[in-house]
Amino acid sequence: MSWAPRIVVFQCQYCLYSEVDQHWMDTQLPQNVKLIKVPCTARISPLFVLNAVQGGADGILISGCKPEKCHFKEGNLGARRQLDEFRHFLSYLGMEQNRLRFAWIDHDELGRIQRELADLEEQVRAVGPARRLVTRAPAAGGATHE
Repeated sequence: MSWAPRIVVFQCQYCLYSEVDQHWMDTQLPQNVKLIKVPCTARISPLFVLNAVQGGADGILISGCKPEKCHFKEGNLGARRQLDEFRHFLSYLGMEQNRLRFAWIDHDELGRIQRELADLEEQVRAVGPARRLVTRAPAAGGATHE
């Protein structure tokens, strides 16, 4: 059996206008893809992305509205700036930058979310499984701090 990369999708609840695309996201995602809906991409804390990486995600897709069509006016622009900076931090930690992808999807782009996911999965397969980030080391002697 071939390796299937674990992918986490953070999706703005307003970015998929197509009922067909939204139904696919809600009911037919492959088992290796985890969907997390957010009110706006601006509500995605970099800590959410870090948590996904620490939890074993090999790739992350952030899907939001086109900048001029953001439900919350300019929320996605701020999110893009913040998460671009965070991408550099992940790179500093040793994670390849191409494991994190943004997709701004317009209402007339039927099937684009499926293409973005397929492209990201292909890209992640090419670089292989993500190196796990160590977040905590046990204290010397197994002692805990109280």
